Amino acid sequence: MMNNMEPKSGKPFLKMTGLLLLASSLLLSACGSGAGSASSDNGGGTDSSEPTSITIQTLNYATEFIDNTNPLWKELEKHTNTKLNITWLSPSTAEEKINVMLASGDLPEVTFVETMQNPQLQKMLKQGVFWDLTPFLKDYPNLNREELKDMWEITKVDGKNIVIPRYYPSYGGGVFPMIRKDWLDALQLETPKTLDEFHNVLKAFKEQDPNGNGQADEIPYAANPGALAYIYNLFNETQGAWKLEADNTLSPILTSDESKEAMLWIKKAYEEGLFPKDFAIMKFSQVMDTMRSAKAGVGGMSMNHAWVTGEAVKNVDPKADLMPLAYLENPNGVKYTPSGSPYYGVYLIPKKVPEAKVKKILELFDYGYSPEGNEMLTYGIEGVHYTVENGKKVATPQAVKDKTGDGNLNNFIHLVSDDMAINAVGMPDEVYTRNVDIVTERKTVQVPNPSGELYSEAYNKYYPEISKKVEDMRVMVITGKEPVESYDKLIETIKNDPKMAEITEEMTKVYQEKFAK
Repeated sequence: MMNNMEPKSGKPFLKMTGLLLLASSLLLSACGSGAGSASSDNGGGTDSSEPTSITIQTLNYATEFIDNTNPLWKELEKHTNTKLNITWLSPSTAEEKINVMLASGDLPEVTFVETMQNPQLQKMLKQGVFWDLTPFLKDYPNLNREELKDMWEITKVDGKNIVIPRYYPSYGGGVFPMIRKDWLDALQLETPKTLDEFHNVLKAFKEQDPNGNGQADEIPYAANPGALAYIYNLFNETQGAWKLEADNTLSPILTSDESKEAMLWIKKAYEEGLFPKDFAIMKFSQVMDTMRSAKAGVGGMSMNHAWVTGEAVKNVDPKADLMPLAYLENPNGVKYTPSGSPYYGVYLIPKKVPEAKVKKILELFDYGYSPEGNEMLTYGIEGVHYTVENGKKVATPQAVKDKTGDGNLNNFIHLVSDDMAINAVGMPDEVYTRNVDIVTERKTVQVPNPSGELYSEAYNKYYPEISKKVEDMRVMVITGKEPVESYDKLIETIKNDPKMAEITEEMTKVYQEKFAK
């Protein structure tokens, strides 16, 4: 992927006691909305009342996958008059299985692909393998909801809607500092807003015994090199791996002077002992284990981890309070916060599917994005899986039994809400309310991502190897195994590398064709 984006937050746990999300002004139409009754052909038998059979393959972050015996699965089939055959993909094997499926050409009727930058998918798009849905979409009002307009626009292929994007909020996800507020309070420190303040807080966490046990056992920042990728974006004032220049060209931040400054900031922090001893070789799981041990003052997580991980930390230290930072300012006084595309993953319908069934599939998605269907796929059925008390949804024991809000159907079609990124099952109201305030503040910080939706064959072919050389050298310099001069020499070599020139030229061309019209 071009945009060097961190994966969206792991399991999208949703808080069952969350506020009712959708105002009455958004209640467009419920069951059978959109083309509902208009699509009478079931794509199967001769009797239009027979359920339409639809094969679907999609990602699922749940620990236990549901099947067609699940009450919510049956509820979805009942509302859409379908018989769903869903193949769930585990995140650990999804990429490999998707690539095998695309290469074989043996596609389900609703095909999920995690990124539009997938090279095989790009080839198939050019070959016209999938339906152009543009002529049909106007007939499905819930697919035209105001909240979904950006995702439809940004995923167009040559001006056409070939894919059905899977909604995901632009703010609240991504790897960004989550800080122990109780440690800040213990040392009477303010929430850091600049990089200098952040550095000073980390030093105080190391030197001033914020956990109060009289021992120098605190780890200021649970991080490995990958968890600090945002530092490079912060210095370069951009999201992703590319920066837009004044002349409408793209330049790689990999070789920028600002990225050297970012590396030196990390190097200074490392030399001061602000990271774990095994910083250079730690796996992500080890970083998270360090955070959950309650020994660390800062970790890099999406906002829902204020409780997903915060609860685990609290079980070790009852005083613990994990709080996401809203933003950080770089040395130029420019604010940075992570933000991403308004979707995560796309669905496509192969042309082998007859037109009547294409409309039925769109009807399924239209129900899934209706206020009624959208909430049902996440929270379940009112009176069965939750009750509404004082305007809040309160889960029942049946919700746990039927696995609501824990992946599964919620992963098929995401909840149209910031809660996808900022909420979690069981999150206390005060933590949730604070997260709402923080994500609202994040939304005021606009950081460009000029390469987010671009595809370049040269990039896919050459960039990973070049990038790895730089990343390896950064770690060597940060840990003192190589002098800064070695980094400078490597960067100069890359700047003169014809492959890098080809990547940059192609990326600029693709950007200008897509955006600079």
